Amino acid sequence: MTIEVVNHTDTPVTIRNFSKRRYVDPDIMAREWDGVWRKNWLLAGLVADVQKPGDFFVFDLGREQILVACTSDGTVQGFYNVCQHRGNLLVTTERGRAANFRCAYHAWTYDIDGNLDIVPYEERFADGVPCAERALRPVNTAVWGGFVFVNMSESPEPLEDFLGPVAGILDPYRFDRMVLVEDQTVHLDCNWKAVIDNFSELYHVDFLHPQHKRMVDCCNDTVHLFARGHTGLAVPGATVNPRFPVPEEPTDIQTAQLLSLDLDPADFRGRVLDVREAVQARKREIGAARGFDYSGFEDEQLSDVWQYNLFPNVVLSFTPEHCWVMRVRPHPTDPGRCEFDKLSLVMFADPDMASSSQEILGPGRHAVSASGFEPEGHQRPERDVFSYAAVIAGEKTMTDTIDQDVELLSGVQTGMTSSGFDTTWLNDDEMRIQHFHNELERLLGEID
Repeated sequence: MTIEVVNHTDTPVTIRNFSKRRYVDPDIMAREWDGVWRKNWLLAGLVADVQKPGDFFVFDLGREQILVACTSDGTVQGFYNVCQHRGNLLVTTERGRAANFRCAYHAWTYDIDGNLDIVPYEERFADGVPCAERALRPVNTAVWGGFVFVNMSESPEPLEDFLGPVAGILDPYRFDRMVLVEDQTVHLDCNWKAVIDNFSELYHVDFLHPQHKRMVDCCNDTVHLFARGHTGLAVPGATVNPRFPVPEEPTDIQTAQLLSLDLDPADFRGRVLDVREAVQARKREIGAARGFDYSGFEDEQLSDVWQYNLFPNVVLSFTPEHCWVMRVRPHPTDPGRCEFDKLSLVMFADPDMASSSQEILGPGRHAVSASGFEPEGHQRPERDVFSYAAVIAGEKTMTDTIDQDVELLSGVQTGMTSSGFDTTWLNDDEMRIQHFHNELERLLGEID
């Protein structure tokens, strides 16, 4: 049972325990605003939401709101969502399409390129209105992989430099061709970094996620470490966890995968560990007929689950057939609260290639799976916003795995405030946490 580490940086990661202050101290939260949130590229939303001129969405992050719009020439551009008259928030709806952006307060109106077009009673301004100077203030904006990124610093490095080799590694998954099928946000009572820490280690999986032993091998994974705090993880899928007794017959989750590929689970009695390679080979054999192009993938990618964390606040968990985009956003004032977004994307079959609409299942039915052709008239789902209490009560779910994580995070934050706890104590399995916090310290300077 081994964890392979591929370090794409020149600096080895040494485990160093650190103070709890970074999770509870308002002063550190203030330093993060200037040193992290205003200086890094941030995933604001989906390109699919700004396809035509006038399409827009609002990215809400802490104390800022960024209006992202498709301009008249088809360019995607972000602006600070604030009217340049008296500072009123300009757009108050989450997304939509507009011919222009009109302030509800005094009707100052901006075109979809951000230019100030209409100032009611303009003649009553003794100093005039320099419309060019009072245009909406732009925010650096770039696109990669079907995602819109924004950066609030004045002269940021190009997005491709920020992502580095991560972009090329993930390009074959074609996230830009995936379709949004679920959009959720939960309010959490924990610091945003507690969420990132949770999705940066597998140490907890055997104890918190019992279903995983029936579908993935979380003790023979590969960890990737990149510059600027990004990390990656590849977990063998379509298999079982060898820390537990290997069953005689395929698990229920493996059985569902095999059946979706027209393979007989009975053929793998006493051969459960052979299921992974069989799934890889079968996808190669029938992929095109099902409408999926697997030619750009290595064999292990056809069965395994990958998770890549983009610093500071994005977690991508994906297979060739689906992607969860998980993003945590800080509370404007309280270090003990945050918002956690989960966008579920599906790679629907290509109808020009497929001769069958039968779905191909991923590592588990709890995950979104490729589901044949996109339903006719598919509409973008509305965002469902709910509280942590609704998950605990079973009124809302973000899948069993995410629910299990969410249920613990408020307890983590409560424990962080205890006089009986002062320092995290990491092990080698938690090196991705250490790598993330190393980048945090590089940006903020000494914290502890």
